[in-house]
Amino acid sequence: MINRRGVLRSTSAAATGAALLGALGGWLEPLAGWSARTGSAFSTDEVVALERVVTLFRDWRTAGAGLGPSAVLGHLGDVSDRLRGAPDDALTGRVFLAGAELAKIAASMHFDTGAHQLSQRYYVIAVQMATAAKQRSFAATVLAALARQCYDLGATADGLEIVGLAQHGTRHNASPTLRAMLATRLAWGHAQRGEVYAFHRAVGAAEESFAARQLARPEPHWLAGLDVAEMAGVIGARFRDLAHHEPTQAHHAATYISRALALRALARTRNRAFDLIGLARVHLLTGEPERGCALVGEALPMIDQRHPGRVGRKLADWNREATRYTSLPIVRDTQDRVCALATAT
Repeated sequence: MINRRGVLRSTSAAATGAALLGALGGWLEPLAGWSARTGSAFSTDEVVALERVVTLFRDWRTAGAGLGPSAVLGHLGDVSDRLRGAPDDALTGRVFLAGAELAKIAASMHFDTGAHQLSQRYYVIAVQMATAAKQRSFAATVLAALARQCYDLGATADGLEIVGLAQHGTRHNASPTLRAMLATRLAWGHAQRGEVYAFHRAVGAAEESFAARQLARPEPHWLAGLDVAEMAGVIGARFRDLAHHEPTQAHHAATYISRALALRALARTRNRAFDLIGLARVHLLTGEPERGCALVGEALPMIDQRHPGRVGRKLADWNREATRYTSLPIVRDTQDRVCALATAT
């Protein structure tokens, strides 16, 4: 059973298989009873101030924000210390949710820099704190992020298992948007395995759920990013993964990613860079390397050379996949430009 005090002692190291899944299984169980210890309660002003800090940290990718993991972890440590003596009331629940968000932000920061062990540790803590806050929707969103990390690291079976945990744990109260997001994560695993029919079933379920969302009822902020453009981009990227096993699927990838680019706001430069690089990789699969090079050229100015993060790793994927076309001068030139970006960091 997960209890709130146990959450605060969590130090789960990076793991795979049973070791990882065992650290997550408890989120499906109801919380153990909480016996309030002698300690100070949170005031409304304190909680509001903390939530404002979390809102600031959500924009950590913004250029010039100057926010790093140490700042986030400092606040997370302070929150954890205070929670150890707090009574079990509504304000404490809000603080647990704020702590869960801080842990997820820390995990995302570490994931972006490739520090996967630390990233996994904070994702697990975020899931447990969100469960302590009785916010299963947020916990499921964190599980989806952890599944993405598993897929990126090639641990497909773990990713699928984690998505299954999230779907099962929210089966009675998931919103259409959450169901859609989790279905795209399920499709990701099937794409990596080359399971064409299972992939199409998952994509169909994702699109059906997404179409059923009620725009008049706002989603929590952690689901607000899954708009029409993001949905198209995510599905397109998964079709690209599937096309490595079944090349006939590549045209679906191009269609979806092109739609995402057409719908993306120009200010969403990081997302657009992902789309451009993803579409460039599709053109390698369809034997159109010149078009891919042009798209990479569009993406390069959008990338923060100081902190390329996951975008830089996707560029490295394009560089590796373009190797079979190095007889073409334009490919060699584009690869040199990508390598120059990596050197500059």
